Amino acid sequence: MIRCVVLTSFVLILAGCSVPTKRWPNETKDFVWTAMVAAANAPDYFSDDPRKRWIVIENDVDANPQFGRIVIRRKLSRSLKLPRQREQIDHREWLFVIRLKSQEVPTVTFDDPETQLVPARILDEATRYFSQVDTLLQKSIE
Repeated sequence: MIRCVVLTSFVLILAGCSVPTKRWPNETKDFVWTAMVAAANAPDYFSDDPRKRWIVIENDVDANPQFGRIVIRRKLSRSLKLPRQREQIDHREWLFVIRLKSQEVPTVTFDDPETQLVPARILDEATRYFSQVDTLLQKSIE
């Protein structure tokens, strides 16, 4: 019984510690890096889902091309009014570390070094960021 609990706990810890990663096999590292920095400097929080719309209050970006690392400190705010609910005012502060790995295929990791109680939030942020980088890379092709 104890082994089962320990094994289950270990699997859950490993699953919860995964870092969102994205690869761009048809792009050069320079193009990916340029799109990464642009997406970090001009975040887009518009969404069809009103629960995912935010206003950027602060966006401090430290891009270090020598180490392939971008550190983002961001403050967000929103006023959310859903049907049959009272207005909800939310504030969120983020610290992201985004890395361009030194692999042949440009590979980027998106990490939140601070502990998040809701891992889905970091996945939403990573998906939003990677989508914005994808959009910028597509515009560079056209």
